[in-house]
Amino acid sequence: MRVMLLTATLLLLLLAGCRPGEPERRQLEVHQISSGSAFQGRKEPLAVIAPSRRALEEALGGAVPGGLPEGRGAPGEREAVYLAVFWGRKPSGGYSVEVASARLEDGRLVVRLELRTPRPGEIVTQALTYPYAVAEITGANPAGKVVVLTDREGRRLNWPVRRA
Repeated sequence: MRVMLLTATLLLLLLAGCRPGEPERRQLEVHQISSGSAFQGRKEPLAVIAPSRRALEEALGGAVPGGLPEGRGAPGEREAVYLAVFWGRKPSGGYSVEVASARLEDGRLVVRLELRTPRPGEIVTQALTYPYAVAEITGANPAGKVVVLTDREGRRLNWPVRRA
């Protein structure tokens, strides 16, 4: 009887140790570096993620007016990635995009974008605009992770994500 009780206890301990661990969920720091609507030429939405400011600049080929300002902290001081998002061509002014937040979740880098559209009747520039935003995300290494872009309500945006 004692052997059966000991065997059952060991079996329960083994099963308890085999259950899946808690999913990885961690908020990340986001620092907005640049944004605007002067970018010309990108008609469709696109996101570009890079391991460094220099790699992002090379991938964009000078596409951000005025270039990218220096990030926060010295290179190698902390783990950070750079993300540029382009909303594509819009019919008028009043559109903007911002990298609002980022988190690691179950092996994915989930980035929430704040997409602003003009209100009905709002007076806006009557010209084609190309909203974009560039941000530094600290504490993230996107290698091997799927990058997911969402809107304010958490709906997935099916924008292509290119790695630099």
